[in-house]
Amino acid sequence: MKARAFFFALFALSMAGCAQTAPSSNASGATTLHVEIQDDVHDQTLFNDDVTVDVQAETLADFLEHAPALDAVLEDGAYGKTIMGLKGVETESFDKGPWWMYTSSNNDACQKTGVCDACSSLPIENGDAFTFTFSDTY
Repeated sequence: MKARAFFFALFALSMAGCAQTAPSSNASGATTLHVEIQDDVHDQTLFNDDVTVDVQAETLADFLEHAPALDAVLEDGAYGKTIMGLKGVETESFDKGPWWMYTSSNNDACQKTGVCDACSSLPIENGDAFTFTFSDTY
């Protein structure tokens, strides 16, 4: 009888452990941002939609690197990764421009400092919205 009770208790504990380690509804690891891409040089909207990547992206650079629909070109620089191109529109000369810039109306880090940090160090959360602008002025 004690052996039966022991195995029942062991079974109950193993089932409780399984219940605790089951993935939560947010464990898919996906990240969704709203992305608007403006080309001010040619006065065009290149993209304006939600984008979901299949990883839990921690930074804006992580997100861009996993979003093939955005055709992001990133370059390592002294202050982290720099966006050199989106949707086939690229900065040809970093000294002369035009350049890619971005803002966010709801990203916590951008709102706290009033400016968005380098994309490789900018933390993001699901639901953040970013506007990327290709411009020859800043």
